[in-house]
Amino acid sequence: MARDARLLLLGKSIIVLRMLIMLGIRRFLPAKNKSLAVVAGIGLFQVLTIAISFSQSSNLRSLDELYKIRDRIITQLETPSSPSPEPTILSRLVPFTASPQERLLQQLQAVEVQILVEQRANDNLQQAVRLADEAVATGRVRNQSIESAQQTQFLWQQAINNLQEIPQNSFLASLTVSKIQEYRENLTATNSQLQEAKSDFLRSVARESGLSGKASIGICRLSRECVHLRGNLPPVSPASLIKLPIAVALMNKVAQEQISLDEEVYVSQGNFTEDSSTKIESKQNYPLKTLLEEMIDRSSNIATNQLIDYLGSDYINRFLENRGYEVTRVNFKLMGEKIMPKNPGSGPNRVTVNELTEMMVQIYNGETPGAKFLVETLNGQYDRNIGFAALKGTEVQWLGEKTGENSLVLGTTVAMSIDGEAYIITVIDARSGSDIEMRRSIAKIADYISKNPSF
Repeated sequence: MARDARLLLLGKSIIVLRMLIMLGIRRFLPAKNKSLAVVAGIGLFQVLTIAISFSQSSNLRSLDELYKIRDRIITQLETPSSPSPEPTILSRLVPFTASPQERLLQQLQAVEVQILVEQRANDNLQQAVRLADEAVATGRVRNQSIESAQQTQFLWQQAINNLQEIPQNSFLASLTVSKIQEYRENLTATNSQLQEAKSDFLRSVARESGLSGKASIGICRLSRECVHLRGNLPPVSPASLIKLPIAVALMNKVAQEQISLDEEVYVSQGNFTEDSSTKIESKQNYPLKTLLEEMIDRSSNIATNQLIDYLGSDYINRFLENRGYEVTRVNFKLMGEKIMPKNPGSGPNRVTVNELTEMMVQIYNGETPGAKFLVETLNGQYDRNIGFAALKGTEVQWLGEKTGENSLVLGTTVAMSIDGEAYIITVIDARSGSDIEMRRSIAKIADYISKNPSF
């Protein structure tokens, strides 16, 4: 009868333990059930501690070994134990020490915990390998469709997720690290292939629109689902598109240093150059707000040059670097047809379509200081011959734009809404083209998105 009672208690303990593990409970409450006196005395924390020691043992490397140990302990528990000696005065004064049977039960519970850990680890590993095999098979298909590439991407990601579910105290943990690295490399390659497949339509757009072979195009949802054509290659010049990062840097300084946009700034004569359609003159005071609006809305070179002096190129570029922009830099003031401003700087200004598009995404997502004011300013764009004109008369809503052109390049970055969802489109091309080709490309892209919202 005593043996049956021990086995019944053992069974109950193991069942409780299995339930806790399978439910994924990591934190155990103190035992309160007096009927499970041995389990309460041992403590589940102790059990888990011993389980970890099992996983760390150099002598244990497989489930089969754990099964053998469990069987051996159960056999020992089923063997009748010798009767305990009569308690003495000394034994009453000494703190409680677990009996051999209780220690065996403790060890059995620890082994059971580790068995469950390894079973789950094995299941996750096998599932990961199966998904990886499927990913390899789908990835071998030539001329993959976008849907097929997306399936391959999904399979690799799920395989990685399964590997990440394997506990650190599993025998398989060391294998998992190398597997995750391998699968991530495959996922990166798949992402690149998917990006290539998704971007393929941009080549057709550029060709059919009459853009040059050097044209760069970038498209992003505000959720940052993006495609691009040569979007990571800086054009020969950013022209007036460089004014957008200056505006973003200014709003950052204003926010951080609590500067009022009504603060007036003196426009020095040295920052004068030819301007078009602007009211800014040298040797006058203007509020920061006015200088920023004139820089964006009317593309004032004089306002831009003064704001570069106000901020300092070092501040602007440090800000851009800290925000993660690897290429975009402001190194040189802007000039008109003939007049060079004083202290113009050194080195070229640089942007990429991808970084300019990301900057617009941050603005329209409200992720940059003064985003609301910048959106209003972009919406007040004076030059509406490119993006605005391309979308006029369509069901696409124009939200704002910054254009740029000089003798080398022509470009724009424009925000639009298609069926209630916002997108950013940036196009920069060599100046051999005209507004017509630029408008045509934007119209074609907007039409494509309207017909293929899952681009």
